[in-house]
Amino acid sequence: MTVSKYGKGLWKIDVSDGYDELTGKRKRIRKTGFTSKKQAEEYEAHIKLFELRELKPKQKISIDYLYSLVKIEDEIRGNSQSTKDTQDSYYRVYISKFFAKANMRTLTVLDIKKFREWLQEQPSIKGGKLTNKNINRQMIFLHKLFDISILHQIRSDNPCQLKALPEKHVEMKYYTPEQFKRFLALIDPIDEFRYKLFFEILMFTGARSGEALALTWEVVNLDEGYINIKSSAHYRKKEVTIGATKTTQSVRRIYIHKSFVDELKVWKTKQFKLLEKYVDKPETLQIYQTTPEIVTHPQITGFRHDKLKKRMPDDLPLIRNHDFRHSHAAFLISQGLRKGEGKDYLFFTLMKRLGHSSITTTVNTYSHLFPSQQKEIANAFDDF
Repeated sequence: MTVSKYGKGLWKIDVSDGYDELTGKRKRIRKTGFTSKKQAEEYEAHIKLFELRELKPKQKISIDYLYSLVKIEDEIRGNSQSTKDTQDSYYRVYISKFFAKANMRTLTVLDIKKFREWLQEQPSIKGGKLTNKNINRQMIFLHKLFDISILHQIRSDNPCQLKALPEKHVEMKYYTPEQFKRFLALIDPIDEFRYKLFFEILMFTGARSGEALALTWEVVNLDEGYINIKSSAHYRKKEVTIGATKTTQSVRRIYIHKSFVDELKVWKTKQFKLLEKYVDKPETLQIYQTTPEIVTHPQITGFRHDKLKKRMPDDLPLIRNHDFRHSHAAFLISQGLRKGEGKDYLFFTLMKRLGHSSITTTVNTYSHLFPSQQKEIANAFDDF
């Protein structure tokens, strides 16, 4: 019996986990101190389900259980902390509430449709209702939850098969080289140098913000003129953690142009002299540091909102940090088109440089930057 009484009104559990293949000894999970038999039985059921993964053929499967399997899979795949945090937000705020009492083993497409309709009525933390884009992303995560259930032979099908809701088209924003030069001129090159360098990295490498903030001199090779993207900085609960990049394909080498290499060489020497008494290994410094403290996401956001926003002229929009990545891609495409390079070559080059997981992502994101292609298609009808 795995649940038994001992002492005065106390209960304990003793659950077997089979035998150790190496020693042959029986593996057990024991816990004492339960004040009632019901409490001990509930903990026993939790252990068997969530730790030993013991499932009965027709046992009810909770949303909590599926999410626990997703978290294990995310760790195995090395998914980024930002991805896991986004999923956790979707789960806590919406998915876990709607499916709190559901049996995930028996849900149908109609049940999933009811969930999406429920999402369409939910308030957004930014005001108003959730956007179709946000809802579509939650549905993608729900699809992932059911995929995990198939992987673990809990279900044989995925009921999350609804067509995505139409999303409002948002025109991509980016800076031309001339606009970027005007933007940099708004930043004090001495007192605000760390911010200037951060935006230069975004523009000249196409790195994501988290990837840029994770850069130390250890991954910068100025002799060969390249930067290795190996990790990403993540800010949560007032702490910075350095973790995996968005995908395994995001680990990459980005070559930079000579004038920027020269700028980094000058700054590296200056920074080492400035901060050498604070560090044992100067190579471990974040490349933006002008003080012993590293630059973080909130500092970048504060600088943008408190200072840059007030300095922007009317004819120069303040684009998002991620839009500098688009600016990088747009410039490379324009340069490639001027040189007569084929779009397939340009897409492949961009995919590698930006660290996309597939060329489909690159094509879907940047194909609109090839306006001449549409003109060629229209002109083809002249010979119809």
